[in-house]
Amino acid sequence: MYGFILNMWIMRRIDQVKVLSYVPTFISQEEANMIIATPQI
Repeated sequence: MYGFILNMWIMRRIDQVKVLSYVPTFISQEEANMIIATPQI
């Protein structure tokens, strides 16, 4: 699920709020922080 969320972030399909909403269920807080730190296209 991390890879999918990361790709959606890079393509600007989801915003920071949406990434953080996945934290308790699909990804950890550390993974969310790494996704948010990744530059978007």
